[in-house]
Amino acid sequence: MRVEAKQGWLASRVPGFTCVRDMLCESRSPGAPWLATLPTLLAAMLVLLLASGVVLAPFYDPRHAYAALQTIMRDVPGGWLVLSYHQIGASLAFALLYLHLFRILLVRGYRAPAEFGWMLWVKLLVVLLLAGWMGFVLNGGVGGHSSLFNAVNAAMLLPGIPGAVAMWVFGGASGGATLARLLVFHALLALCAAWIILMAFAADKKARPVLQGPGVPFWPIYAAQYFAALSVLALVFAVLLGFVPHWGQGTQNTIPAATAVIPAAISYPWYLTPAAGLAGAFPGVAGHICAMILAAALLYALPWLDRSRGARHGRVYMALTWLLGVDVLMLGLVTAFPMGGVLPKLLGLWFYFHFLVLTPLVTMMEAA
Repeated sequence: MRVEAKQGWLASRVPGFTCVRDMLCESRSPGAPWLATLPTLLAAMLVLLLASGVVLAPFYDPRHAYAALQTIMRDVPGGWLVLSYHQIGASLAFALLYLHLFRILLVRGYRAPAEFGWMLWVKLLVVLLLAGWMGFVLNGGVGGHSSLFNAVNAAMLLPGIPGAVAMWVFGGASGGATLARLLVFHALLALCAAWIILMAFAADKKARPVLQGPGVPFWPIYAAQYFAALSVLALVFAVLLGFVPHWGQGTQNTIPAATAVIPAAISYPWYLTPAAGLAGAFPGVAGHICAMILAAALLYALPWLDRSRGARHGRVYMALTWLLGVDVLMLGLVTAFPMGGVLPKLLGLWFYFHFLVLTPLVTMMEAA
């Protein structure tokens, strides 16, 4: 005879309600750091991005992208505010995700049994980078137009299946039809990001160690911590909205696109500059594509590149991780403000050298 636990009316009808209820009611270990709230803050930013995107979509015309955004800002009631919400939300979402990934690297939170959660966060990074680049292109400015023009030309040079897939995504030469396709992919990637972060929450919860002894209930103890973190995030959001609403968005996109205008260096939003710098570490179109695939593969395979076998991290690993963070920041800066020379390539190559050589070597030495 099979006996099933009786569920409440709402829990039996609403998918995911039980997970939310368990998260709010379960006991947790005392002394959780404030940085543990980063995934929740990131989820809040993704909700804001989805909501503002739904509001903006009916007013956006991909065949007249720049003019459509000007209409939203000037003629649609509250349009400038919702558009600013979307742009600032994107910047803060990337900032939170970068901080969260860096924290996981510092504490080696990618090791078993949390490796699946780490892979989901890496997938979220890839999805948001693609969605962020499409959002940059959909602005219809000079920078976005030039980036799309280069991407389509690169797709035409790709042979075989990769070229066919790339041309299916773009649908042909860069223009209004391509932007219409990218708008659909932009929305689909946003929904995928929401699904991935829900899976990452579930994976992190599953990998959490079994609580030994009395715990601290989420409500009301940790609820106050999360509320304070959300309040700080809201304050930062308000400061950016009130004083620098266009910070880090790329100055070239304030100029309407023109076929005859091709800038020597594309001004990307700040959150795309590290990826653009990594792509430039190898020459040629194929080199750029291979560089991005290799970077994502290295992050994805990090739980197996780490040879520590559960040992505690030492000072050398910590120092190298901080150096990696500085390297990524510098890579973003030299991409945003082109300096020329070999420095950008050296910074990009150091990223690959860190994961391919230093991580296995140092973790093996510290575990010995």
